[in-house]
Amino acid sequence: MADDAGDVKRNGDDESDASASSSRIGAWLDERIGHRARLAAWLERPVAGGASWSKITGALVAICFAILAATGALLMTSYSPSPQTAWASVDYITHGLAGGWLVRGIHHFASHAMVVLVGVHLAEMVLLRAYEKPRELYFWLGLALFGLVTGFAITGHLLPWDQKGFWARKVEFNILGTAPVIGAWLQQMLQGGPDLASLGLTRAYASHAFVLPVLFVAILLTRAALARRYAIAEVETSGASVRANLKSGSTYAAQLPRDIIAGLLLLGVVVLLAWRAHGAPLDAPADPASDYPARPEWFLLPMFQLRKFFHGSGEFWGTVGLPGAVGLYLFALPLFDKRPKASLRSRAVLLLVPALFALGLGGLGAKAARHDEGDAEYQKARAKADVRASIAREAATRGVPPTGAVDLPELRAHRIFEKSCASCHVLGELGDPKKANAPVLDGWGTEAWIMAMLHDPDAPERFGRTPYKEIMPSADAPKPPTKPIAKDKADMEAVALFLATQGDEPSDPVRVRTDDGAKLARLKRGETIVTSQCTTCHLYKDDGDLEGSGTAPNLFRYGSIAWTRAQIANPTTKDTYREAAVDDPASKGHMPRFDSELSASDIDLVARWIRDRGRATTGGAINSAR
Repeated sequence: MADDAGDVKRNGDDESDASASSSRIGAWLDERIGHRARLAAWLERPVAGGASWSKITGALVAICFAILAATGALLMTSYSPSPQTAWASVDYITHGLAGGWLVRGIHHFASHAMVVLVGVHLAEMVLLRAYEKPRELYFWLGLALFGLVTGFAITGHLLPWDQKGFWARKVEFNILGTAPVIGAWLQQMLQGGPDLASLGLTRAYASHAFVLPVLFVAILLTRAALARRYAIAEVETSGASVRANLKSGSTYAAQLPRDIIAGLLLLGVVVLLAWRAHGAPLDAPADPASDYPARPEWFLLPMFQLRKFFHGSGEFWGTVGLPGAVGLYLFALPLFDKRPKASLRSRAVLLLVPALFALGLGGLGAKAARHDEGDAEYQKARAKADVRASIAREAATRGVPPTGAVDLPELRAHRIFEKSCASCHVLGELGDPKKANAPVLDGWGTEAWIMAMLHDPDAPERFGRTPYKEIMPSADAPKPPTKPIAKDKADMEAVALFLATQGDEPSDPVRVRTDDGAKLARLKRGETIVTSQCTTCHLYKDDGDLEGSGTAPNLFRYGSIAWTRAQIANPTTKDTYREAAVDDPASKGHMPRFDSELSASDIDLVARWIRDRGRATTGGAINSAR
């Protein structure tokens, strides 16, 4: 017991010593910087109307800015602002840096929260007539905050240098360019030249990370000083003292707990949203040469819908001039609404314009969202963009070229296929199944694809829309008098297995193990059928084509990288379809050669990509297999 008492005494002494040490440090600092007096003055400043939960919006704006500043500073340590490095650095933050996805997600959702909070704060000021004399400057600075927050969002969404941010800004800058007199200059100033490129990104970064924050902080501090001045004046006018307000709970000391609780809730909501979404979205790298379904952020979506009602230079007046006019109306409110006590009717008349504008924006935004949900073309383009983003993400794990993420090999191959091949073929999201006049490449080279071809070569997704319709007979159900090549499904599966192995590369998984006797027998059976029956029309290892037609493709290494490369470069060689397949007038529309349009490296790149993507993409293209 005595020992326990001694322990308690020693613990008490330790706590006393720590408290005394802390007090001494505080006194030492206060002697040099005078922080205690400043803190007391800050807490004792009066709050007009007393502490209330209705007064948390302004504090939430400041807290949200603090969250953005803290997360933004962390992001700056890994971000590199150039078209060659921006996307790669953001991808690294999102997927390579420990906790980077969460920091970026918090920053992303806090930026959206800031737009909402400043909008709510502005609405509060209008409804409560916070612009009454002498608060005009306080109100005008609030309007300026809304403009700065919009600038934050616009510049910030460009920084990842992905498709979404790039094309949204591209459209907006083009609209600004139609403004009279200064439009062209303003567009070039923002873009950094005739096109949005490196200098435009640098200017957006400088604005987002330095210019806008400095202006924002300056306005916040100025408004805080003005609010203190107005509150003190109100207290003095009422005949009370500031010290009396401290006792009555009308100072910031009473408001501070409410602001802290609201701030913690805000932070919790933002973190939860970031956690659920696993960070912030990142589209494919910005590609000025691509086709992208551009859409702005949600708070600018009403303007996107509004521009549909205007054309040419009218887009500027509809999407910038009209909101600008409403902004001027709000700016002028303190100048013509000077009555100390306005009637409810007169207040309703004054608020009619901003109320109708707000309702109109909400309606336009909802209409734009519903339209996109029901627009099949947009959804198709959006799906294609999502696949492109997925390709970029996977490709980036193997490294990003020094020239930038837009030159990732997989993305380049995707772009070349879309430009040169998708007008005839379908592969994944590329190409139009209704307009395609060449075989669908989903699943190309796989056993399932070959089985479908053997059963029904004239299916629409095979040769049914090509000049070779009705040339190749079905292997199991040919038209009389041709006899079936395969006796049963087992024979077809054997042929499909053998031909699929022709396209295998050393880096591919082993298709037939040496200890798998049944599969080895099936492989041998497939080779026997191909060399004894298929070579009537086809070549295999330079033998075959007993009929001398010179049209059926060479089956040796069919579906391999070398075969695919030769087909793309020139499909009229002995390696693939041969010259007779094109010389025949009935074969008009045959696949053209690309060795005069594409470099050898690009042909090799596309060949590898088509083969790999075809084997990885099946979908409904091989459903005719039986």
